[in-house]
Amino acid sequence: MSGASFSHLLFSTYLTLYSTRLTWFTLVPFLTVYQSFLRSLQMTTYARFSSITFLHMNTYSDICLASSAGPLPFGEIFDLDRLRRSLRKPVLEWSDVKSLPPRLSLDAPSSVEQFGCWSTRPPHEKEPFLAHNLLHHLGLDISYTRLPEYIRQDPSLAAHSHIALMPLAQKIYSLNPLTHSGDEILMAPSPHGAKLSPNNHLACFDFMYYASVGTQPYEWQSSWSPVWRHIGRYLEFTEPIIDIVKGYVRRALQVITYELPPFITVHARRGDFVHQCWDVPSQCLAPLSAYVRKVKEIQGAIFVKFGIKVTEVLITSDETDLAFWKEVQAEGWKYIDHVAERTLDQYGEWYVPIIDIVAQSMGIGFVGSIDSTVSIVSAHRVEDWNQGITRMVNWGGRE
Repeated sequence: MSGASFSHLLFSTYLTLYSTRLTWFTLVPFLTVYQSFLRSLQMTTYARFSSITFLHMNTYSDICLASSAGPLPFGEIFDLDRLRRSLRKPVLEWSDVKSLPPRLSLDAPSSVEQFGCWSTRPPHEKEPFLAHNLLHHLGLDISYTRLPEYIRQDPSLAAHSHIALMPLAQKIYSLNPLTHSGDEILMAPSPHGAKLSPNNHLACFDFMYYASVGTQPYEWQSSWSPVWRHIGRYLEFTEPIIDIVKGYVRRALQVITYELPPFITVHARRGDFVHQCWDVPSQCLAPLSAYVRKVKEIQGAIFVKFGIKVTEVLITSDETDLAFWKEVQAEGWKYIDHVAERTLDQYGEWYVPIIDIVAQSMGIGFVGSIDSTVSIVSAHRVEDWNQGITRMVNWGGRE
């Protein structure tokens, strides 16, 4: 599972509104790329727009999963009731406002809506980031308008993908938006040929992964990130998915009691990282021994902080090399065997990565892979939800 994609798995709304006089709500798509959903939510938290709906038009299934997986309702995994209570803001799912076909159906809804959305893509990208599966399932026919360059963190860099949320909030503010002559250029008509501009009552975006509140790119990697502090930490998993994952963890750790013992979780992202080391491909991936060293550091820190010795370690990874897993077994670490568990047959393709990610959040300690969005978000969860201790392992031949 691609970390960047899953972390896209949440994001699209950090723009909060400047005026509270009228009502607004956030409409979440099916399971979105996490960070993108969070950023859209952050926009609704930093802007107080009058009668504005926020949409993020991207899903994990359009990026990393087979189309046969279908879109997964966001509320099936994340506790939206808790999020609404914590934010004191309305957050709706598509099924709250529109009748939809079953998620695995290839049919589209009987009614198709046409409207205009914004694209955050930089100038050298000629096409918007399209989520074909989601738009078909929702019955939406979208035209895309390119956002002006002044919403970028550094407008002087033509190829810069990173955007700043506050200029974006000003741009879509409904009462008196920031506009300049000629700054709204149609990027792509809809599949049905419509050429609609975004309107003042609905703000939707194709890709919010590179959005930040301040001037630092990838700021959500830090624990002080407003996107995490104001949104992400309140977006907990539902009780049904927690119960399912506890069963998996219990079987992996070979625990017969209902309560799980304290354990450390590890996320060793390897699959696509090997293709990002053109200069040192033979030394790209961090060896298991690097994760072992970090686990030992955490065990010592946990003993100092909590006065307990934690010996159970649960590792998750996208590694397919059997030699790696033999090393894991020799180390005495445990892992969830999705083949033996028949996860794909029982729950479908979505649940293979989701179960691993939920399990990562349950540890009292966590070791992740630097630059992996899955690792970054799991580390935030362990630190904030469990008051746990985390470490990151470098890769790519870096120390």
